[in-house]
Amino acid sequence: MPPVISLRASSFPLRIAGAGGLRAVEDGPVAVGILYGVTSCGVTPYGVIPYAVTPHGATRTAALAVLLLLVFASSAAAQAVVADDVSEEATEGNSQPKMGRDASGGIHLTYVKPAGGVDQVFIASSRDGGRTWRSIQLTRRTTPSRYPALAVEPDGTLHAVWTTYEPIGHVYYARTSNGRWGTPVKISPGNAYAGVPAVAVDPERNVHIVWYGIRDQAPQVLTRHGSIYEILYSGRTGGRWSNPVIISPGVPDSINPALAADGAGTLHSAWYQFDIRAYQVQYARRRARWELPHQITTGTTDAFAVTLAVGPQDRVYIAWERRAREGIRIFFTEGPDRWIAPVAVSETDVASNPSVAADARRRVFVAWESEGRLFLRRREGRWLGVERVTQEGQNRYPILAASGDAVDLAWTQETSAGYRLRFAAIGAVPGGGGAGRSAGGLIVVILVAVLLFWQLRRRRRLAP
Repeated sequence: MPPVISLRASSFPLRIAGAGGLRAVEDGPVAVGILYGVTSCGVTPYGVIPYAVTPHGATRTAALAVLLLLVFASSAAAQAVVADDVSEEATEGNSQPKMGRDASGGIHLTYVKPAGGVDQVFIASSRDGGRTWRSIQLTRRTTPSRYPALAVEPDGTLHAVWTTYEPIGHVYYARTSNGRWGTPVKISPGNAYAGVPAVAVDPERNVHIVWYGIRDQAPQVLTRHGSIYEILYSGRTGGRWSNPVIISPGVPDSINPALAADGAGTLHSAWYQFDIRAYQVQYARRRARWELPHQITTGTTDAFAVTLAVGPQDRVYIAWERRAREGIRIFFTEGPDRWIAPVAVSETDVASNPSVAADARRRVFVAWESEGRLFLRRREGRWLGVERVTQEGQNRYPILAASGDAVDLAWTQETSAGYRLRFAAIGAVPGGGGAGRSAGGLIVVILVAVLLFWQLRRRRRLAP
């Protein structure tokens, strides 16, 4: 059994061992080296290289190859700690967009962290691709604020929404102007419960918000929650907010809406809604006005934790938890005019809190959690293998976001030191299971081959 070398390159772990690392196996004067790069964002084979070295030369070559891997790793997908001592539900709310990039490449992320013993909403920003972060506290009231969502405009203007408990939840909104946050505005009307909002900004810079809550004079319909919840919408055009309207007609008890705007300004929303037998995935679209919802799932199996993203050519991608007797799986579909048959993308029996994103290259990403670990699956023309994202701690509430070719992931991690917020840039990492080789990987192979050739020539010159 070859020795295991554990390193830490940049801010993510690099593991080199056996057939999954750099190994020199003596077979007379000839050894075979297998070079693999294994990061916390998946396993990517960079090549298989035969070479002839002495045991001493193999050791030196291995050391040089490790250094090359470190150089390559420093430019690979960044993974960093955004903030320490965050709430254990720092990124909870998979239906909510919580992260985005502006046109200059700045990354912005919202999360929950206790301050003075009370949960508050924070905004973190990075200007170097996610390696270093600066956070500011957005809410400062003495009552808890949770479930934040964030929309990022190309010019860097930020729009945040969240739930403040007074003690009943109400939806609040704030935005930046010239880099400074304005005074929060209460969006949900009256004193009835409202919470878990989602926010989107269309190409005309109009702001749109959806949330779930209790409407006035709601009908007395028995639901599992014991309350009557609807999906409500309000938009701001010309500096004025519209009166909230209900977009989930029919049997009530509609929960946790997602929201996105496409390039034409059309709004897309999805949520899960009780139909007396089970919770079903519902989808609605707004062009000139909100259309009647379309039910995506049927039957007696519950669907929960709906998430939505919009990709190129205004394709709509939806993922959710399907809670069947045999287990909880993550399912996926796309539309919007003709919805494909839902497909399972997770391979575990217990999967929850999915998040979905699509980049400018029409690659689709779905992330989820399972028993404290995070998993990722990509579709690049076809679905690739499932990748394990995290290596340590208990990991929950993954949130994906895509901007151009960049795809980012944030999540809440529990370690022995407490809860922290993690970030990884994953869009540049090739697909799992050896589906493709990166240019950086090929460069590593070439450099190592040159080194091995040099070692061989040197050995021949020194041979008696």
